[in-house]
Amino acid sequence: MATLSVSIIAKDEEDVIARVINCAKRFADEIVVADTGSKDKTVQIAKSLGARIYSFDWCDDFSKARNFAFSKATCDYVMWLDCDDVVNGDNAQKIISLKPVLNDADIWYMKYAAAFDDDGRPTFEYWRERIFRRSLGERWTDPVHEVFYAEGTRRFEDVTVRHEKLHPSPSRRNLDIYLKLISSGARLSPRQQFYFAGELANNNLNFLAKSAYEDFLKTDGMIENKLQACINLARIFSSENDYSSALSALSKAFEYGEPSAELCVATGNVYMALNDTGAAIFWYKCALRPIPENTLAFVDVYCYNYYPLVQLGLCYYRRGDLLKAAEYTERALDFKKNDPVATANLAWYKDALLKCSGQNLTS
Repeated sequence: MATLSVSIIAKDEEDVIARVINCAKRFADEIVVADTGSKDKTVQIAKSLGARIYSFDWCDDFSKARNFAFSKATCDYVMWLDCDDVVNGDNAQKIISLKPVLNDADIWYMKYAAAFDDDGRPTFEYWRERIFRRSLGERWTDPVHEVFYAEGTRRFEDVTVRHEKLHPSPSRRNLDIYLKLISSGARLSPRQQFYFAGELANNNLNFLAKSAYEDFLKTDGMIENKLQACINLARIFSSENDYSSALSALSKAFEYGEPSAELCVATGNVYMALNDTGAAIFWYKCALRPIPENTLAFVDVYCYNYYPLVQLGLCYYRRGDLLKAAEYTERALDFKKNDPVATANLAWYKDALLKCSGQNLTS
C-alpha cells in the first residue's frame, strides 16, 4: 500500500492548525508543516501534535512555499492542505480507503468546497489536484493561486475538502503580490491574468478589472476561465447599470461551448434587471440541470437549482401567475429548506392567492 504525506504551509494559524492536523492524522503517514514566520503558537501546537516543522523565509510566493514543503515529504504520495481546510469523517475515511489504490494514478483530483449555506452545505466548489506521486517532484508555480503543473495519469475521486475560514484573508494581499510581480517586469501568464483581474474586482477596482478580463480573453487561457471571465465581466457591467455591455460579455461566452448554469443565471439576471421577464424565464429554466461532474470550472451549486427556482417564482409573480410563482418557490425550498427569502416569497404569493380567491368569491 502506498504511503501518504500531508503538506501544509502556515503562518500565524494557532486558531486552526490543530484542526487541520487532527484531520490529517486520520489518513497521513507523516505531516509536514512549512512555517513561513509565525509569531503566535502555530509551531508549538503543530509540534505537539506530531507534525514535522520546517522554517521557510516568506518571499511573497505561495508556489515556492508549497514546493519547499513538498521537498520535505518522504512518502510515496503527497497531499496538500491549507490551514483552513477540514476533512470530515466520511471524507477522511474515503482517503483511507483510497490509499491501497493510489498507485493507479499520478495525480488525484478532489472537490474543494469554499462556501457554505447556514446548514453547512457547500454552495461553491470546484475540483482541485490534491494528491501527487512524490516522484513528480516540486512542480508548483504561480506566486498567488498556485497550481501544480505536471504530466501524468489523472483520476477524480469523490472526496470533498472543506475550506472553512475563521478569519478573512488580508484584502489586498494577493493583489499586492501581483502588482509587485508586474512592477518587477514579469509578464503574467494567461492564468495569472485571469486571477489578477479577479483580485482587481475583489478590491473594487472595476475599471482596471474590466480591462484585465478583456485582455485575458484575448489569450489562449483555459476555456473554463474564459467562461468565468465573461460572467465576471457581466457582473461588473451590471453593477454599473450597463446592461448592453453585460449582455455582450455574456454572448461572447457562447464562443467557448455549451452555456453552463452559471452563465444562464447571469443572463437571466440581466434580463430581470431590464424587466424582460419572458427572456429571464427562458434563461432561468435553462439553468435547471444536474450539477456537472469532473469539470474543472468553478461550480456555484445553487445556480443549478435553488437560485433560478426562486427567480422563476419572482418572474411569474411579476407576470401575475401566482400559482406558478408559488410552485417554483416551493421547489426552491426543496434545495434550501427554511431559507428566509424563499419562505417569505412563498408566504407572499400564497397570501396574494387567498386575496384573489376571496375577491373572486365576492364578485
